[in-house]
Amino acid sequence: MKLLENFSKEEQHQGNFLTTLILIIICFALWGFTNDIAGVMVGAFSRIFLLNMTEASMINVASFLGYLVLAIPAAIFTQRYTYKRGVILSLSIYAAGILMLLPAQRWGVFHGFLLAYFIMTCGSAALETCCHPLVYRMGDIDKGIFRLNLAQAFNALGACIGILVAVNAITKKLSKTPVEVRMDMPKAQFDLLKNSDLNIIIQPYLYVAAVIILLIVLIWGTRFFVHQKENQRGMPNEAFRRLWHVRNYREGLIAEFCYIGAQICIFTYILVYGKQLFMREGMEELDAETLVSHYSMIAFILFAVMRFISTWLVTFIAPGRLLSAMGIIGMASIMGSIIFTDRNGLYCLLVAHGALSMMFPTIYGMALRNVGDDVKYASAGLTMMVFAGAVIPPLQTAIIEWGKDLFDLPAVNISFIVPLVCLIAVVYYGHSGYVRHHITHDYES
Repeated sequence: MKLLENFSKEEQHQGNFLTTLILIIICFALWGFTNDIAGVMVGAFSRIFLLNMTEASMINVASFLGYLVLAIPAAIFTQRYTYKRGVILSLSIYAAGILMLLPAQRWGVFHGFLLAYFIMTCGSAALETCCHPLVYRMGDIDKGIFRLNLAQAFNALGACIGILVAVNAITKKLSKTPVEVRMDMPKAQFDLLKNSDLNIIIQPYLYVAAVIILLIVLIWGTRFFVHQKENQRGMPNEAFRRLWHVRNYREGLIAEFCYIGAQICIFTYILVYGKQLFMREGMEELDAETLVSHYSMIAFILFAVMRFISTWLVTFIAPGRLLSAMGIIGMASIMGSIIFTDRNGLYCLLVAHGALSMMFPTIYGMALRNVGDDVKYASAGLTMMVFAGAVIPPLQTAIIEWGKDLFDLPAVNISFIVPLVCLIAVVYYGHSGYVRHHITHDYES
């Protein structure tokens, strides 16, 4: 295999490289699968528990909060013990969150599901904190960004499968009983319907829990391959102090934060954008929602396909240059979505979503350059940037809710100036990272 060409025969026998890589790639696919189901569940929980959309969106808040809470503790644990134990602990927390859905269903209250999703996301955050630096350090550092893009391609594939499962195995099977009818039901009948819907939601997760438990057993019996030996270097606060003085890493945090915000904005509000567009064309609301959901699925598939294409591109195009180029394509596409008020604007959003696909692993890998033995703590800081999903999209929401046209452009069009501005930071980081790595070789000033 081409990947093995980066390793000598002696290195390949220091544990099972290929088995380790496959097991970790499965982990990438797993958290992609479950993380993206959560967003689809907002509407379902809103109807099942008779919540307004703000209350139901707490599922997303609980998900992002997990990244803020557990990334650093996971880095500390992995630094003290090993990557292998860190991955096993992360998967255990993940499985515990899924199994928490069972008592949550028995309690029949929304807060039980919030707790379950929070625990799941804590496991996901810990898993990302462990897996990203592990993949990055599994060989030649110059190939680290390639390996991250490869692993993240399977994360996007897992997300696509998750969306398909959410739509076909959950959403389509849920009762279509309207909220108004549910509100007028006798309590016993309402509880029976609620329990039936919750059981449909839980079933796919239980299969995932079984896969996770099997994965834990396989990882426990595998000798992990780690190409780079890392040394303990003092307390976490000392590590973060050192990291803060690495300019390349500081700018990487900002770029990752902005990318996450832009990506979540585009994928979230492409639904609103398309729905309003189709309704302006004369469609009924329900028909518009159905049609835009198909475009949303296309966006996800394009995102996954572009992850694999970018993994190939990064083998012969410098990561910084590729990042800047994709950022410029993304910005141009978003500008098209702002200017066009017909379906061309929607097509532009699809292009933008595809252009953004390679950014997360590429920024991640570029930011880990020159962090040395502090790589686990550096990974924790980058993983925490996922919390941008709870910070930046509300800015776009505020513009949409403002509801006023500007220069004959609908408010939803104008709102995409938020991800447009975010991508400026990404393009800058791609350029500055290329200059640092290929021209000045200066990461710290």
